[in-house]
Amino acid sequence: MKAYRPTRQLLADVERSLAASRPSAHHSPLEDVIDLLCRGRHYAWVGIFLAVAGGAPQQTLGAGRDAPGELALPETRSKILISIKLASRELGVLSVESDREAAFGAEDRVLLEGVADSLARFLAGRGKYLARKARTRLVM
Repeated sequence: MKAYRPTRQLLADVERSLAASRPSAHHSPLEDVIDLLCRGRHYAWVGIFLAVAGGAPQQTLGAGRDAPGELALPETRSKILISIKLASRELGVLSVESDREAAFGAEDRVLLEGVADSLARFLAGRGKYLARKARTRLVM
């Protein structure tokens, strides 16, 4: 069941989830982040994509479909894309959709930018294995 959760609480839960993650072949900590966001807000769909150099399409890290610019659900009415950056280096994109019109306000932007910052730190540190695994899938 979805229950609206305050920004600070949801962001703290995301950071705690990423900090507690352990590398696993069967479960990605990004799935936990996606689940927290979908259960804690009015988001119908969340995807996390890895930026790939050389004009190749972005690679899915969590949830999703082939490209963050496409709509995932026929009932999608609002969409927001947030860059996942670390020191001006783009690592990927956080894509979020809602079935509500004009669903994303200032509070959502603050939350999602905070989540993107947490994801950037995670993907550049403990979560490097996820980026390597995604790039390996791209080469194959």
